[in-house]
Amino acid sequence: MELTAVSALHFSAAILTDILERCFQDYFVPFSLTPEAFALRFGSEGLSYEDSCVWLRGDEPVAIALIMRRAGAARLGAFAILPEYRGKGLARGMLTPLFTTLKAKGISPFYLEVIHENTAAIALYEALGFRISQGLWGFKGETTDVRMNGELREATLNDLLRAVWSAPGERMPWQLDPLSLHLMPCEIISDGAGAWAAFTTHNMKPLLRFLFVAPGSRGQGHARRMLQNLSALHPGICTPVAVPERFAPLFASAGYQPLAITQFEMTQG
Repeated sequence: MELTAVSALHFSAAILTDILERCFQDYFVPFSLTPEAFALRFGSEGLSYEDSCVWLRGDEPVAIALIMRRAGAARLGAFAILPEYRGKGLARGMLTPLFTTLKAKGISPFYLEVIHENTAAIALYEALGFRISQGLWGFKGETTDVRMNGELREATLNDLLRAVWSAPGERMPWQLDPLSLHLMPCEIISDGAGAWAAFTTHNMKPLLRFLFVAPGSRGQGHARRMLQNLSALHPGICTPVAVPERFAPLFASAGYQPLAITQFEMTQG
């Protein structure tokens, strides 16, 4: 089957949104965004239009891959094929030259996320040299009867970033990296004792995007209290399905429940 790979530079955000939605039909999780939401979400994650790709059969888009880039690393932020073209062995032939081109530019490592139950995708990415690096969970806070425990103060993104960058470097899942926050409508709060939280405000409900405790303040319950206070401020607040599973005990101790969907982060290079 003859397909032509075309850089996403040749398509508007509105057209890419439409292609993405059509290619994600009948997927594990429904995917629907407005062009504005597409631009905000993927723009904040470092979307590279140059490196992203749409595959055409004639004039018909049949597959799409969105590549994010940040500080010499790259992430496959989305990859999908129209339902009628799946199961034909096309994916490996699409992605292999895509990653080869990125490597030729000196970009490494590569990251992606895949839903736990998507065994076919996991096998594909393993064949491309990816390995599972960690599990990623999402959480939802308490919805009733949560009381504030201490005072919180408003802060700026610059305040938060100075605190983060003064601490030893810790790699975070791509979607939770605070570098994404400067392009998102968000609020920053601090307890004044070394704990910080950032939540986005453009969705119908606030979404917790980042939680940080300064190294000298860890082990004192600040993170748990911050999570509880966030539940008091915004009952039912959720996180993306991007929280490393090692933090599950922390969220459970603060009264948060895991979301039904879980993912693997996979890494190559």
